Amino acid sequence: MPFWHVPVRNPSGIHSCLLLLFAIATCLNGLVPDAVKVRDTAIIPCNETCNQDILWEFTSKNEKLVVLRCVQGTCTEGVSFKNRVSLSEKAGKLSLKLYPVLYNDEGWYKVMCNSEFLCRFHLEVFVPTTVNATIRGNVTLPCYARTEKQIADNAVNILWKKDDQMVLQVKEGITKYGLSFTDRASVSLPHYKDGDLSLTIFWVYTSDKGLYRCYHSTEEEHGHPGAVTLNVPALQKFYSKKFGDNLTLDLFGSDPVTVSYTGSAETLVCSVTGNNTVCSPEYANRVSVINNSLVLSGLTSSDSGIFTVKEKTGEVISINTVTVEGVTQWYYYVALSVLTAIVLICICLLIWCKCQRKSQAPDARSYYNATESTGVIEPPREPACIGLSQQETSPNISEESDMYTHTPVEETTPMMTTEKQDSTDKEVCGVNVWNTSGI
Repeated sequence: MPFWHVPVRNPSGIHSCLLLLFAIATCLNGLVPDAVKVRDTAIIPCNETCNQDILWEFTSKNEKLVVLRCVQGTCTEGVSFKNRVSLSEKAGKLSLKLYPVLYNDEGWYKVMCNSEFLCRFHLEVFVPTTVNATIRGNVTLPCYARTEKQIADNAVNILWKKDDQMVLQVKEGITKYGLSFTDRASVSLPHYKDGDLSLTIFWVYTSDKGLYRCYHSTEEEHGHPGAVTLNVPALQKFYSKKFGDNLTLDLFGSDPVTVSYTGSAETLVCSVTGNNTVCSPEYANRVSVINNSLVLSGLTSSDSGIFTVKEKTGEVISINTVTVEGVTQWYYYVALSVLTAIVLICICLLIWCKCQRKSQAPDARSYYNATESTGVIEPPREPACIGLSQQETSPNISEESDMYTHTPVEETTPMMTTEKQDSTDKEVCGVNVWNTSGI
């Protein structure tokens, strides 16, 4: 057991000093138990040196096995540790690296230098239970043990550790909290008497994720399951915004935080500490912090993408996917409106041109109807007949008469006044011309 649990019967005597020195030495040599998840890597430390033959041995309740033997610089693994062990000089000259750790690798490991004992180490192997939590939510990590039903509250001993750091400890009725867990973690003393040592964490942060272990009575007596892995996945949010809207990103009370934007590449938006912001130039005039939230105003199409909020440790708090709607439609409707207006203008111009042409051209049917009512049909090209004498028109008349009567037309040269000749000329252009030719 750890040295602080070693009973000292004679505090003033030499015996107690020897016990204390032995306890410190064993602690430095790795007697404090360590726990490793199955399939992980274990480093069994030893800072001693040896220039002769080295032997690492494994001891459990039922067997004693060779782990690694090195003779004149050549090392050979034991049968049960074949291709899984080697010396790790980074952790110490004689430290042992074991990968992957199997469940039945739990036990005591010791190293000898030419039969001289150097280091000893106890390895604990566990299969963790996985629990998922949400940011700002509450989560309970299970742990159970065989406890006394009538135990007094001041005799209860509970210890929860996260990655070898204390989370909460109840000892002799006094509760202590680890860093960042003050008033955020609790266990139930009444439930402890029922064998329930479960830990409840309130207002979960992403930094709370990790490996938790539960102990009762002493640090060597762990509950079941032996460990709990807490996952705090980043919060996924989706925003559908319109052109010109504002975007509000929750900072979850973390301080400081960074906000980045990922479009074609990831760029920094702002670093936020309290209500103070340090932003990139393109965001400086658009960002404000209100009620522990970052507000980005005046969204445009270039803001469509992913905004990521991270803690100072780099842990991702939230991933916000933003789509700015209405931008594409706005351009589409403008273009469609312009095109529609152009088409309507063209149609109106065509109709107007047709109306102008119809107003300038006479209607042929109404023209002939009007001439029939007067009994006089005038050809459309009236100016061609004005000013012609009877002699100039008579050859044509004779030719036309021949086509119908096949008889010659006698020439007449009556003496007429100018007015009469004009009258005759008009009759030549009229229907009565056939009467002058004897028809």
